[in-house]
Amino acid sequence: MLSIVKRLLKLAGNYAGRIKIAFLISVLESIFTQVPIMLVLYVLIKIVSVTVTIKDAWIVGILMIVSVILRALCKRAVDGFQRSTGYDIFERERMEIGDKLKRFPMGYFSEGNIGNVTAVITSDLVFIEEHSMGTLSKIVTGYLSIVIGTIMITVLDYRLGAISFIAMILGKLALGKIQKVGEYHSEIRQETQAKLISAVLEYVKGISVIKSLNMLGDRAKSINDEFHKSRDTSIEFEEKFIPPNLVFESCFSFAVGLTVLASSYFTFNKTLDMPLMLMMLIFVFQIYTPFKILGGLTGQVRVMEAALNRYEAVKNADLIDENGKDIDLDNFDIEFENVSFAYEQSKVLHDVSFKVKEQSMLALVGKSGCGKTTIANLVARFWDVQEGEVKIGGINVKRMTCSSLLKNISMVFQNVYLFNDTILNNIKFGKPEATIEEVIEVCKKARCHDFIVNLENGYDTVVGEGGSSLSGGEKQRISIARAILKDAPIILLDEATASVDPDNEKYIQMAINELVKDKTLVVIAHRLSTIKSADQILVVDDGRIVQSGTHNELIKEKGQYSDFWERRMSARSWKINKNKQIS
Repeated sequence: MLSIVKRLLKLAGNYAGRIKIAFLISVLESIFTQVPIMLVLYVLIKIVSVTVTIKDAWIVGILMIVSVILRALCKRAVDGFQRSTGYDIFERERMEIGDKLKRFPMGYFSEGNIGNVTAVITSDLVFIEEHSMGTLSKIVTGYLSIVIGTIMITVLDYRLGAISFIAMILGKLALGKIQKVGEYHSEIRQETQAKLISAVLEYVKGISVIKSLNMLGDRAKSINDEFHKSRDTSIEFEEKFIPPNLVFESCFSFAVGLTVLASSYFTFNKTLDMPLMLMMLIFVFQIYTPFKILGGLTGQVRVMEAALNRYEAVKNADLIDENGKDIDLDNFDIEFENVSFAYEQSKVLHDVSFKVKEQSMLALVGKSGCGKTTIANLVARFWDVQEGEVKIGGINVKRMTCSSLLKNISMVFQNVYLFNDTILNNIKFGKPEATIEEVIEVCKKARCHDFIVNLENGYDTVVGEGGSSLSGGEKQRISIARAILKDAPIILLDEATASVDPDNEKYIQMAINELVKDKTLVVIAHRLSTIKSADQILVVDDGRIVQSGTHNELIKEKGQYSDFWERRMSARSWKINKNKQIS
């Protein structure tokens, strides 16, 4: 059980000193806890010898009150040093893990870890925060009280001390069994909790699909199964503790009975003074209380250890920029040099090479799933390439920290995510120190100022999580305003007009024109008419670049691009005839 104390001190880091001070105060608290016992013994000796006086009563009464007050003050000091420190520790840990999450490779989040990370931050860390400092206090005070109490009894009578010592040994063995049970089942309990959170997240995220396909019953059954598993695991967790806890409690019940019997026997045979026997009869139940408290903490401690294991596994996950350095770039050319990349075993890019000059425009064209988005993601180093190099300004992105790389990149994709916050704060996310005047200026450029001021609370309007209270076109324009405010020299654009209505498309295209001025631009193109002016167009097919050139060059060249263009031109002439057939 002391291992959890060591782990929490290690986790505390520079706050460990305050906790150690609390440990020292706990020694005093344990001593003051034993003072009333010694005072009662003093009174009993006086009574038996018929020498007790009013003065003795006043002295004992005053000392008793003083010891209680001092114990309360020590307890308050321990709580002050430990509990407030605990909140400081976990505030720091949340900030650190939040910073590290930004530096995890995107593959970490696509490997079923979303539910696990959510469980760690919202469940495991909360559990540790709420219970760790109180548990520390109980463990340290418990062990100190046991040691001091056993020493005190042994000094008064070695025979009763031997009974206490044997009871502690047996109790420690039983406690070890409880800890083994807890160690095994607490891991299962926490894993089940993580699976439940994953199931709830999946259900909530997919509720619109579930409803549209009328799968409420099926999906509800699935999530109900996870609730049942969580319930059954929690019940089993408690049931497994019953037998070893019964043995543990029995050790001290036996010790109490044996202490009472031995004290009476020794007194009857005149080998133990009557006052000492009376004191033992009064306080024998209190002597073993601290150890029994430790037994009750075992399940909680094991859950805490399992939670710490899961937290440390997330905290110690490999960072994508572990060996990166903060580098200031001299230029913003983008270069892929013989790049190959695979998601796990599925190879997506094969020996891709190209170069985008600073302040020029590159367009990526190809069928869905051909690797266009992957190329954009590799520029931002969401993943690392397995072969070849991705360079910006002639520097391999693997040599850079995520912050020094991403400060040079703004991204606008089709699926815009807005946080459950005000529109103002969502836009300032790209530049937190921006003034309201700067925000309004970029919103005018992004063609979103007019609809924002018409909202009930204007820029202070709170949007739902993901921007659920806004239309797709409105979210896109806010996203572009955010990117304009950041003013990064490189823009990655997954064509924002691909899935919006014609009215919004006009505004969004105007906003994009403001965004990309004098920038190095990479566009994932869905509508070929928007990339006719690109300096370079790459046609991607099955992870390979099959064509490269300008629009006019590729139109003249027989290949996929000219086929795409012809189909696009043909699609413009489609109409529905009177017989409701497409011609």
